Amino acid sequence: MNTFAGRQPDNKTARRLLSFIEEFGKLDAEMQIQQIAVFLHVMGKPEITMRELEQATGLSSSSVSRNVSALSKVHRKGQPGHDLVVTFEDAMDRRIKRVRPTPKGTKVYNTLINILGS
Repeated sequence: MNTFAGRQPDNKTARRLLSFIEEFGKLDAEMQIQQIAVFLHVMGKPEITMRELEQATGLSSSSVSRNVSALSKVHRKGQPGHDLVVTFEDAMDRRIKRVRPTPKGTKVYNTLINILGS
């Protein structure tokens, strides 16, 4: 296990929480807390709208868009993203953009749940 201080914390809960954080580090060692928050909100409400993400996170629309892009398959300027979420148009109102997890995102989320449950 790659801990921050190089050794295991003594408390079982602290170890689980550290493992939770390190799981995101496996995806990107420099993943930002905003990306983690957006991802967890998407997992909490699959098919959430971008507007709902703004309200839930308190981020601006541009920040939500940037973080969703980083979590998508292709990030800004064609660089690879994390492929954890995908955006799509709402079937009833094409002006609304929704976000749902990808199979990879669901797998990562299930791993996180297992870490917390252990």
